Amino acid sequence: MSTTTILDVAQQNLANKQVKASTVYHYLSTLRCLDLCEVPIEQATVGFLHNRLQTVLNQSTRNKHAIALRSMLGVQLKVSKGQPRIYTLAPLTTIHQAIESSRYKMYGFSMLYAGLRLGESVVKQRISGNVMLVDRQMLPNGTLSSAKSSGPVVVPEWFAAEYAQWNPKVTRNTVYLGLQRVGRNAEIEVTPHALRHKFATELVNNGCSPEILRRQLRHHSVQTSLTFYVQTTTDDVETQVKRAFG
Repeated sequence: MSTTTILDVAQQNLANKQVKASTVYHYLSTLRCLDLCEVPIEQATVGFLHNRLQTVLNQSTRNKHAIALRSMLGVQLKVSKGQPRIYTLAPLTTIHQAIESSRYKMYGFSMLYAGLRLGESVVKQRISGNVMLVDRQMLPNGTLSSAKSSGPVVVPEWFAAEYAQWNPKVTRNTVYLGLQRVGRNAEIEVTPHALRHKFATELVNNGCSPEILRRQLRHHSVQTSLTFYVQTTTDDVETQVKRAFG
C-alpha cells in the first residue's frame, strides 16, 4: 500500500480550489524548498512544519512559505506581520541612464515606468495608446500564465511608443542577472522589485493619490501599495509641504 505524501494532499487540495497555475507553481515550490514533497502526510503536524519553516532565514520568504502551507494543507501556521523592505533608491535620472545603455533597457524600463514584475516584463503585454493591459507573465519554469494581478496601467507616451515596437526575447533569469550587473556597474541598486518600488515612489512624490497608485500597481488594497511599495525621505516630506503651503 502506497504512502500518501504531503505533495499528494497538496496537489489534491489545490485542484479542488481551482487556483491559478502561477499560484500552484509557487505553492508547490514551497514543498520543494522545504524538502516536504515525499514526507508522509501523517508527519505534517503544526510543530513539524514550524520547525521546517525555521530553516528559512529570510522572514519574508518564511512567511510566504507559511501562507502556502496553510492554503495547501489547511494547517494553522503562524504568519508574522510583514515588514516593508527598504531599498536604496537612486534618483530616477541615474537609474534611467544606467538601464538605457544596457541590452536590458526595455525590460528595466517596463519595471521602472509601468511597474511590471519580473515575470510580466519578459512577456509582451498588450498596449493601446499609452495604456498597457497587464494580464500575463512567464513563470520560472518557462510556462506562460496569467499575471499575479491584472489590469490597465497608464505609461508615459514615449515609453508606450518604444514598447509597441519591441518584443521580449530572453528569460526571466537572464533579465534578473542582467539588471543586477547593470546595478553593480553603476553602483546603484537595480533589481526588478527595486524598480517597481521606484515606480511607486515616483508616482507618490509627484502627487499621485492612493487610489491611483493602487490601480497603477494593480493591487487589491491601497494599504499594500502604501505600506510596502512607497519609500519617502525627509527631503520628500519637505518638498511636499512646500508644494502645498509654500
